[in-house]
Amino acid sequence: MTKVLLYFTSFLLAASRVVSANSPSWAGSNLYFLIGLSDSQQNTWVNNLASDGAKVVRLWVNGQSAGSCQKGSTIAKPINPLESTIGVYDDTVLDAIDSVLVKLAAKNIKAIISPHDAANEFLAGSSDPYWNRYGSGYFYEQQAAFDDYDARLSHVLNYKGKTSGQVWKNWSKAIMAFDLQNEPMSTKLAECQTSAGANWICGRAQHMRSVLGANNPIKISSGGIGGDVSHNCNFASAAVNCGQLDMIAVHRYAGNLASNPGEWSNSAAGYVSSAKGKLVYVEEWGVRQYQGAADPAVEYPAQANDMNKVGLPWLYWQIVPAEVCSYDPKNDGSDSFSIFMGSNVNVAGAMKGATQVTGLQDWTGIIY
Repeated sequence: MTKVLLYFTSFLLAASRVVSANSPSWAGSNLYFLIGLSDSQQNTWVNNLASDGAKVVRLWVNGQSAGSCQKGSTIAKPINPLESTIGVYDDTVLDAIDSVLVKLAAKNIKAIISPHDAANEFLAGSSDPYWNRYGSGYFYEQQAAFDDYDARLSHVLNYKGKTSGQVWKNWSKAIMAFDLQNEPMSTKLAECQTSAGANWICGRAQHMRSVLGANNPIKISSGGIGGDVSHNCNFASAAVNCGQLDMIAVHRYAGNLASNPGEWSNSAAGYVSSAKGKLVYVEEWGVRQYQGAADPAVEYPAQANDMNKVGLPWLYWQIVPAEVCSYDPKNDGSDSFSIFMGSNVNVAGAMKGATQVTGLQDWTGIIY
């Protein structure tokens, strides 16, 4: 009987260790113009990324201009912005995203959706209606702006798919998370480096959670507050102390790994500690190729594997379709991070490697 009890106790201890073990890590890519590609281009990109081992793709609620060349891809579909006038919604962009979500879900890839873009819209000369009415600072400081933006968030979360027939806030099979915004406050860092924008950060998370529902498995992510992590805003106090915000998104465009060995693996534990129990992932990172600064065939696997070494999940900026219109990342001074599918970069090795290691945190019920 004693031996039986000892065996049973050992079995329970072993089982508890299995249950408490973290899920695997994961990887994927951003592609802000995916919704503007033709159906055949989308199918090829999604199928290739699935074969590469991707688990997550980040999509943007942004308009697209047909015929333009985006990072070597010709945009096939004209897509109007969701709002040209605040509160007047054109669902063409949401319809386009919904069609892509169906394709991603069929390959067991989940999406993070960024409902608005601060980094590229809150700039002088922008046609963005929020910029035109409130500018950068007032958007993050005035209640009227909060109310207007909350209405946009409600519209996005409550949207019913034209292709899927799914209400997005109920579609956790396809949607992993919604960002608050892409890079909130990145064009006016005083908002996140001081307490000026604190009410905006948690207030928008609270609103989104009220729309999603308390027990909804779809998460709310910070979206890379302040842009690059070097601006000291990704882990803003208002974000890490907000109970309704689930995930902290790190945006970091680091230098070559050779000049800073372990730059990702040495930072990961600090990220988790700074997040105060929230899930952490790298939402944007890239190999800067401008004027030959780095070789992606070397740097991409080196940096990705440094993250994989500690189970830190990541999304690359960006794995793009094979070139069909003239574009060379080495000549792009503002965004030289694109990696072409089918190039000499081993995209799949690093992505599959992410899913083969234990995650730094547990993603059960979210990815797995």
